[in-house]
Amino acid sequence: MLEKLKTQIRHSKDLSYQMRTAHELMRKFLSISFLITFIIFFFVTFINATTASSEDIANSCIQCHSNPAFRITNKKLYKYYRDWELSIHALEKVTCVDCHGGNENSNDKEEAHGKEIQQLLTPVKYERISETCGKCHEENAQNYKKSKHYRILTEKSGSSRLTPTCVTCHSSINTSIPKPEDIADICTSCHNPVTENHPEVPELAGYLIERLSFINYYTRYLISRGVMKEDPQFSKTINEEFSGLSQTWHTLELDRIEEKSLKIRTMLLQRRKELEEK
Repeated sequence: MLEKLKTQIRHSKDLSYQMRTAHELMRKFLSISFLITFIIFFFVTFINATTASSEDIANSCIQCHSNPAFRITNKKLYKYYRDWELSIHALEKVTCVDCHGGNENSNDKEEAHGKEIQQLLTPVKYERISETCGKCHEENAQNYKKSKHYRILTEKSGSSRLTPTCVTCHSSINTSIPKPEDIADICTSCHNPVTENHPEVPELAGYLIERLSFINYYTRYLISRGVMKEDPQFSKTINEEFSGLSQTWHTLELDRIEEKSLKIRTMLLQRRKELEEK
């Protein structure tokens, strides 16, 4: 009986030892596995970071400014990147250097930015922004330069930010067409009962933006009914008229905008009437 008990105790000790040994081996195995995984992850990340530029957009500006660390350390800079990422400019591969200049092929900060960081900001200064946008949007910029607002801007050397430029209505990086209430607010800064400077302008400008929405709606309606496909000449005419309206908008001459938009609206309504009478 005593021998049997000793044997059980010995086996118990052996089992305990085996369990401790297995546990120790497992701990060492997990430690080594973690170390190997970390090393692989480090090298893969490093390789990706140094070669990603050759894949999508070979641009050191984007690689640097898209660093998630900027969410904390430089929120404003990171927002610029996010705005660009979601914009039509990103879709069309218009990047930092197209507006700011600099060297997108250098990973060295000073070389990428140039000797003077200020030189990257000059093209997007308020008084210069229409020239910068005009490098791509030539017709829009030329029509804007015909406007009274541009004349005021140049006469005051950009000192009055109340004078609208491209970014006033469209924003800067992630551009858009202003909503009626937005355009009314923009115009109100100068055109209001206090200044007595054409206080009717904000309401009219907002209404004309709404009319654009109307034109867009009825154009899509006629497309859905097959009108544009059946009558390519009518489609061509509408496109030409709408393109002309877009250019007129950039002169900021509301009387002409109202006249041209009313003409297009009338054409679309007439064609819808003909469609319903068939």
